[in-house]
Amino acid sequence: MATPSPQTGSTGPFRGTPAGGIPDNTDIILSSIFIALFFATGLYFHFRVFHAYKRKFIWSILCFGFCMARVAALVFRIVVVKNPTSIALNIVAQVLIAAGVVLLFFVNLQMSRRFFGQLHPQHSVPVKIFVSVWCWLIIPVLVMLITTVIQTFLTTDPNTLDIDRKVRLVGSCFFVVLAFIPVPIVLLVLLLQAMAPGGLDKTVVTEDEVDPEAVADEKKKQAAHHKTANGNGNTVGKPVEERIKGEPNTGFGRTPVGRKAILETALVMLIPGALLTFEQGIRCAQAFYVPSLGDPTPWYMTKATFWVCVFAFEWISVLIFGLAVLPRRFSHLPID
Repeated sequence: MATPSPQTGSTGPFRGTPAGGIPDNTDIILSSIFIALFFATGLYFHFRVFHAYKRKFIWSILCFGFCMARVAALVFRIVVVKNPTSIALNIVAQVLIAAGVVLLFFVNLQMSRRFFGQLHPQHSVPVKIFVSVWCWLIIPVLVMLITTVIQTFLTTDPNTLDIDRKVRLVGSCFFVVLAFIPVPIVLLVLLLQAMAPGGLDKTVVTEDEVDPEAVADEKKKQAAHHKTANGNGNTVGKPVEERIKGEPNTGFGRTPVGRKAILETALVMLIPGALLTFEQGIRCAQAFYVPSLGDPTPWYMTKATFWVCVFAFEWISVLIFGLAVLPRRFSHLPID
């Protein structure tokens, strides 16, 4: 995490320089640029789909929320430049930077699980359980990390600062793994699909590949959509969407058909997964870094690395999610 982390030296704990250095006028310029990028991306590529597809879509909502969280974090970073001694402002700025990216992790994890279910629904339950466990672990880990960020600014107790650093190290390693998980899941999907009859060019999904976890929900949806308002047989609610040829009647949405669609959907998760994993790897290295008097600052603690790996990589990731038009690829997850 890009926080002023307490480190243990020969004379006891001390507060190291935050990753990217102390915010200065350069940060104001870069913050202004990324504020415009995140705001435009969230508004055009994610908020706009609420109207374009005539429905709210949970993953687009999370991506839009992430963009607004990044805008807020960057605004506070500008404010910190003008008020560098304000403890409250520094805490808010660091918490927003550390916590916001979790939304992208969650979206990419859930997309990889759904992608697996779309092509291999008969084996979807173990993957669902595995991903769900990691998603639930996000909450306690995030709470612990935020607590350590706050304590870093509010306490000088050596034992507390040492414990906080150890918690940060564990949390940093956790988020590296969390960001990487979608990559092997998607690669496993492609491997299994390539080994299956028809391979990546498969265009028909057999009826035995029905998602066992969604059959009951689908029946409830069908019943609700066909409920009549009166004796004249008028239908209440939204009509049931027709599924494309070869698509299983499951809760996983439209199945990518053909090599091009399958590979495109895979890249939507693989590229952000690789970028976010690299970003978290840098943050993990920053958490382990212990400065020594007289040593030059390593490249992963520089301002350039901070801005490229934190904000640029995250913006590219959320832009890819927007360009992919997630409601079209995963149309089964509206908020009714």
